[in-house]
Amino acid sequence: MILVFAVIWLFLTTAFCLVNSLYVGNIRTTVCYAVLTGILAVCFVLYERIRRRRLLDDIRRAIEDGEDFAVEESEIAPIARQLRRKREEEETRDRRVTESYRNLAALVSDIAHQCKTPLTAAAMYVEMLPASAEAEVIGEQTEKLQFLLDALVKLSRCEGGLIEENVHPVVESVETLTAQALSAVVPAAERKSIVFSVEIPGGLTALFDLRWTAEAVGTILDNGVKYAPENSKITVAAQRYETYVRLDILDEGPGIPEEELPEIWKRFYRGKANRNVSGVGIGLALCRMIVQAQGGRVLCQNREGAGCRFSIFLPAV
Repeated sequence: MILVFAVIWLFLTTAFCLVNSLYVGNIRTTVCYAVLTGILAVCFVLYERIRRRRLLDDIRRAIEDGEDFAVEESEIAPIARQLRRKREEEETRDRRVTESYRNLAALVSDIAHQCKTPLTAAAMYVEMLPASAEAEVIGEQTEKLQFLLDALVKLSRCEGGLIEENVHPVVESVETLTAQALSAVVPAAERKSIVFSVEIPGGLTALFDLRWTAEAVGTILDNGVKYAPENSKITVAAQRYETYVRLDILDEGPGIPEEELPEIWKRFYRGKANRNVSGVGIGLALCRMIVQAQGGRVLCQNREGAGCRFSIFLPAV
């Protein structure tokens, strides 16, 4: 309504100025009216800009802070109420989804824990059976079940923000981290005659969660054992810098095509040349989430000649 009134007023004023200049001939009166009209027009524009800015600020406060909406214009207040209601619905849905993910992760973890004991017993009895084709098949299927359970547990941890809530970095020894991560992959490495070289300075510490970070490092070591050739070497080295500790894992495998390096951190991504190797593409995604949740980062580069270098950067203390 204000805008319509202003347009009508400007139109009548312009018409008056024209009539006055053409028929009365008093140019001074025309100039005065023109200047007054210009000043009023500028004031009106400034007023509208300030009013609209205040309206937007009120809407933003009503949406973000949950304050009572105090805008007088009836056409604006319903919009703010709808936006606030929409925000509340989104927040409620997000909470429900997060809670569902947590419940699912807890269920998967419980199932995996309950299945470990019978699977371990089955694997032990398979080793006690006389060598035969049947015993070999049972052993392979037992290992496949164990692999699927581990994949489900890793997938559940990737969802619902569970890592961020459960990772608690403290000052820990990098030597202890390396030893714990290596202990899980040594049996597989021995079967391929792969040797490990560890170059960790004594007394080196960093800020990280030992259990979760050992899983992240173990994932990289496990991949190195999978893809490295027999009778090769995997090197684990660490170095302290001013603000972080760098942990390098170097293998002598085939390397990763340069165009695939940015993709390996995506969930369920499998390299084109490694489709036949066991895995579902969750490990490196989980590894990156664990490291980033602690304020660190992880990178991968191809080495000159052959192999990869995975570098984990952890906050120093």
